[in-house]
Amino acid sequence: MKRGIEMSWAYDYKGRLALRIEKKRGKLTLAEIQDLLMYEESQRYCGHYAIILNCSEAAMGGDDLYLEDGQKGDTVALYQIEEGETCPVCAEKSPPFEYCPSCGAAWKDMDKNVEKLITAMREEAEREIRSESESKTRDGRLAWYWSYIGALDMAKQLGMITDKRRQELYKEVEDLKELAKGKG
Repeated sequence: MKRGIEMSWAYDYKGRLALRIEKKRGKLTLAEIQDLLMYEESQRYCGHYAIILNCSEAAMGGDDLYLEDGQKGDTVALYQIEEGETCPVCAEKSPPFEYCPSCGAAWKDMDKNVEKLITAMREEAEREIRSESESKTRDGRLAWYWSYIGALDMAKQLGMITDKRRQELYKEVEDLKELAKGKG
């Protein structure tokens, strides 16, 4: 354990079990907390945690929950969250840690660059539109084109791309629209 830091389990004022991290001098940083949880005491504290920030007027002088008068340092309470159990903050069922409950995609895949995803969507739409297959109808090819345009609109709505970038991407596929319309 790093010198001047103590970690222990304690109950908060509502009787919820929390991991208490206390630093005798100075302030705890998020990076320092993460490092402690991941690597100290043979990785005993690895897991998912929630931090409740008390930014009310009552906390202006420090964290009244654990610090004693005149104590220098910092203390934080972390609430461990297990997949599928109730959240210590909202008392609702916690979300899964491995996949999105809505679409089923793995969270680990969500860190892909949006430009890479847009490029992959464009390539797939272009491949389907240019396909010489007789089963591809004009309406089917147009659907591929408009699906791609819809994806660009959604990316803009979600703030993943700017309107300027969306307009640039529209211009890049104008020929695909004409191609989709023109084929039998």
